[in-house]
Amino acid sequence: MADRFVDPFFPNRPVDDPQRFSGRKDQVEAIIDAIYQIKNNNPIHTIITGDRGIGKSSLLLQTKLVAEGDNVLPEKFGIDIGVPRYDFLVGWHDVDAGQGPAHISTGLMHNFQSLFGRLLKNVKLEISLGTFIKIAKKESVEQTVSELVTIFCEDAAKLSRVAYDNKKDGVLFFIDELDRADAESGIATFFKLVAERLPRMKVNNVAFICAGITGAIQKLEVEHASIARTFKDVPIPRLTEGETEEIIKDGFDKVGRTYNNRIPVLTYRLSSGFPEPVHLLGSEMLKVDTDGYVDETDFTEAKERIVTIVRRNKLSMLLKQSGSGKYQHIVLAMAEYDGTNVPLSFISSQIGQTQNQYSTNMSALVERGIIFRLDIGIYAFVDPLLKEYIQKFGIISAKSEED
Repeated sequence: MADRFVDPFFPNRPVDDPQRFSGRKDQVEAIIDAIYQIKNNNPIHTIITGDRGIGKSSLLLQTKLVAEGDNVLPEKFGIDIGVPRYDFLVGWHDVDAGQGPAHISTGLMHNFQSLFGRLLKNVKLEISLGTFIKIAKKESVEQTVSELVTIFCEDAAKLSRVAYDNKKDGVLFFIDELDRADAESGIATFFKLVAERLPRMKVNNVAFICAGITGAIQKLEVEHASIARTFKDVPIPRLTEGETEEIIKDGFDKVGRTYNNRIPVLTYRLSSGFPEPVHLLGSEMLKVDTDGYVDETDFTEAKERIVTIVRRNKLSMLLKQSGSGKYQHIVLAMAEYDGTNVPLSFISSQIGQTQNQYSTNMSALVERGIIFRLDIGIYAFVDPLLKEYIQKFGIISAKSEED
């Protein structure tokens, strides 16, 4: 039995330690450039986008650390940040389902007030959620958002002056899970108007840095067509095989384990380029290893533990959420494909139907967060471990529901 150790992998939370953040160098470079521009009065509003579980929150958190003066990550990647260090006033808001601009702006201002009470002791921020709930009851969305923008920009200008007076670089509003916002609440109009009004007020050291799933901007475009020009999009692709190996090697090195060179390859194939399964597999391989050398037997045992014990309940719930009848046959067909990215032609051949006969089912599976579309006619599981679960336990036997 190997000695007890501090697990170097963390599948259940964003990466908060720059030393443990792996890959994404190009994205880190793009974000740091945006911060540099903001410091130099060229405000660039940014949104980090990608699939669920791809590491958006981790990159957003690392960006916040850099903005607050932590240079560990850029030094690790050899990135020139343009200054000795950054020192911004930073606020953070995690968007809850259905929230609109009033909730988000109020949350941000309350966060500033609590974090920087000493600096803001003589500053009164005017944002009040209660006020805007009352306004919204008697005014149109456009009027409510317009008034909110006016007061938000006035508060942002106050924060900008506080930053200047205290020799700070500026003000950054961090917003995570932006895709959860209510697209019909006027949120896109809010961002667009704030981005246009602040420069007119000569406030150029204030910007939004957000994160949301792929399609977050397109979702907001329904409400305001030009919102895409407001944000610089920093998309996060799936991990490469090299980045996967970097995570595995870094984790194993921290606890003094060596490994068979097939381990990163097997991990990459199973995880489909998503960080969370990589960390989960790494953690479980360390738990089952008994001799300090992680081999393919350890990988197989770790995979078995994940599917049958560690994630069994979650994967079972995902399978139930897929739906019954035809939905189960579709996910079974996808699980039987010898590869990660499944073409519709294969699904058709397995279930004996033409694509137009189950297109609405595919759309529903995407909406339910079970699968996602990689390209025209190509789909994959959101959680790649669901494939392993279906191969192990099969699908749910149920009567077909109306499609």
